[in-house]
Amino acid sequence: MNVERGKINVTQLFFCVTGFVEGSVLLVNFAVDMTKSQTWMAVLASIAVAIPVIYSYVALATRFPGLNVIQINDIVYGPILGKLISLYYIFFFALTFSFNNRDIGELYKIFIMPDAPMIFFLAAFAVTCAYAVHKGLEPLARVSHIIVAISFTVMLLIFLLLIDIMDFSNFLPLFDVPLISFIHSVHVITAIPFCESIAFLMIFGSLDKTEKAAKYVIWGLISGGFILLNVAVRNTAVLGNTVTIWTSTSFESTRLIDIGTVLTRMDLWIGVIQTILIFFKASLLLYALATSVAQILGLKSYLPILLPLTAIEVILSATVYQSPVDHAMTTQNAGIFYSTPLLYFTPAITLLIAVIRKLPKSKRRKRS
Repeated sequence: MNVERGKINVTQLFFCVTGFVEGSVLLVNFAVDMTKSQTWMAVLASIAVAIPVIYSYVALATRFPGLNVIQINDIVYGPILGKLISLYYIFFFALTFSFNNRDIGELYKIFIMPDAPMIFFLAAFAVTCAYAVHKGLEPLARVSHIIVAISFTVMLLIFLLLIDIMDFSNFLPLFDVPLISFIHSVHVITAIPFCESIAFLMIFGSLDKTEKAAKYVIWGLISGGFILLNVAVRNTAVLGNTVTIWTSTSFESTRLIDIGTVLTRMDLWIGVIQTILIFFKASLLLYALATSVAQILGLKSYLPILLPLTAIEVILSATVYQSPVDHAMTTQNAGIFYSTPLLYFTPAITLLIAVIRKLPKSKRRKRS
């Protein structure tokens, strides 16, 4: 039995995927240290790498319509091994939400309210996400197009306002990044903004129709990737070689906007947009976490465990790393080891086994 009874359509799915990818716009900074002025090329390469990976997620979900990944694992691997693999998913959802919660805490602590305690931001943001998740998947999906439209508009406006001070010679020379650094950067960008959408394996089962899901998901990925590309190009063109020394390149580049002393301090809009986007992404991650835990425990609803999980996540967010530099180092190094098997291989292997075993059986297909 699925713990989520609400339904969304493929158009809402498109905007959810786009907004989810855009929610990682802060994390483009992680790749800057490795690829510097060539980060935009790493973003383009990451989109190309991510497309077949994300397609395997959708193919797995559409083979088992109406089911989430916890149910699929039980069918494909059996109740024991299936639950062990499902725990891997839950671990990833929990850790990823804590990272995003900490990101918003660092954003406000460093740039907006440095005198306020970090735990205040972590708790307030997590509770806000929990409130959104409590309302269910459908309300989140219904506001996704508004979030995406606002973010596109603001990002485009900021790009146009900065175009006069952009120096496109900052992208030269091309191809001067060591190959290993470029590959490392591509992996980081592929894993974080794009392949974290593995959380949608807890959402695909709520689609009213799955026939065109792959097309809408891929276009959502590309649309979100366009925003990440916009950010990488803008920050490099404006900041040049100094792009590697700032904690948040988006804030620093946007602060340079000064048109007639009227349009200034546009970095406020960056803070607002990044808050909205991270809120949307984190809410979907918390939804995936709550529904997956409820599913593996055999509960009829995820609501009874939502607040306890949120409290645990606040504690985890407060202790998961000590500084933005620590976060960057963890993502660039340790993240390779704990996330790669799940993001790149587990869904594809599950799909392959399902095809070989000719799963789901006809009775299960009808029941779903």
